Amino acid sequence: MIPSKTQRSLSVLRELSGCGSKAMPPHAAYMKITTLELEKLRLNKARQHALRRVDEIDDRLRDLDAKKAALLSAIEIGRGLPPPPSHGLSAKGLRPVAAGRARLTY
Repeated sequence: MIPSKTQRSLSVLRELSGCGSKAMPPHAAYMKITTLELEKLRLNKARQHALRRVDEIDDRLRDLDAKKAALLSAIEIGRGLPPPPSHGLSAKGLRPVAAGRARLTY
């Protein structure tokens, strides 16, 4: 049997490297805090972008509803039917044509 000069177990290596201690060095804690703050900043930017995008989508949906209502009212006016209650919207680009049809101009 060969006598071992030093003990080379995993626990000894951990002690020598400093990994065995439960306390975190201050510089490592500051680095972790920095990474957490950066992630928080990134997520806040993503959240603001998403909220702005939702507002843009809501505006577009309202615009589409207004255009649909304008087109429907133009169709009813062209057929000689009484127009539905107006919400202050006009049918831009539509002009009445003979024979009760509406003509769309571009």
